[in-house]
Amino acid sequence: MIFRVAKQSWGKCRSVWVNKFSSQATPAQANEVSPAVGYWLLGMGGLVAGMVTVGGVTRLTKSGLSMTDWKLQGSLPPMNDEEWQKEFDRYKQFPEWNQRKSMDIEEFKSIYFWEYGHRMFGRSLGLFFIGPMAYFSIRGMIPRSLYPRLFGLLGLGGAQGLIGWWMVKSGLEVDPEQKKEIRVSPYRLATHLGMAFTTYGLLLWTGLDILFPISKAKSVAEAIPADILKVAAKTRRFAVINAALVGITAMSGAFVAGNDAGRAYNTFPEMGDTYVPYEILDMEPLWRNFFENTATVQFDHRVLALSTYFAICTMYVRALGAREMW
Repeated sequence: MIFRVAKQSWGKCRSVWVNKFSSQATPAQANEVSPAVGYWLLGMGGLVAGMVTVGGVTRLTKSGLSMTDWKLQGSLPPMNDEEWQKEFDRYKQFPEWNQRKSMDIEEFKSIYFWEYGHRMFGRSLGLFFIGPMAYFSIRGMIPRSLYPRLFGLLGLGGAQGLIGWWMVKSGLEVDPEQKKEIRVSPYRLATHLGMAFTTYGLLLWTGLDILFPISKAKSVAEAIPADILKVAAKTRRFAVINAALVGITAMSGAFVAGNDAGRAYNTFPEMGDTYVPYEILDMEPLWRNFFENTATVQFDHRVLALSTYFAICTMYVRALGAREMW
């Protein structure tokens, strides 16, 4: 109901503005999109990649649980010593403090700013998306067929913020007396990362669809000899498989991070004194080993990373061999 009302209001608002600026606007053709829209979406993809990088640093610096509340609109950081002390005292009420009692307020400020920056970066992405989208819409540079994808991308971005807080809450609600390091749920961390990769991939896909539409691809394909086109199609299928391998490897990395498994074995290619850890299937039921067992998640990540590397090298060699046909 809310979505329907918002959509109708946006349609009325857009009609008023388009009519008002009709002398400046250039109505989009049914299936034609301004290249500027494509470049904007590619730029948004770059910003999402930057967001993932900041999130990685936030994880490595163990800053993710420094902010213990969440507000949709965000807020200013503590601005004076009294506000910093109040924020630090609130942090002390949550489980992570039991394992970091040697931390002083200056160290707390450092980790707080990483988490604060990560959250505010995410909110700024919403503005960078909504602002240009409204401008392009008013100028008639976006056809109706593209709106479902744009609103879908906007929805993914909004959901990512909620998923991020859902992830953080898992680290604020654990047993404070547990001996294992306090951390967020690896399942929620993987969901958060997976949503980011999904948004990034769809932004690139949509942007490239605009800049290189199917009509242009067909005209290029018609100019390529059939035998070369066949080889190119095989290489493309290989590339799709490799892209899937890269994605699976990255997601397995989320479980490595979520279980703090990265530092459990610091030798390579052996893991300790063997290639396959003895405790690799210790957990019951069996499936938990692949997501919660420190040895298993690191072993899986190593195997996936090496498999991905050799698969990409194989594709590269095959593509070099096919180049002679050109």
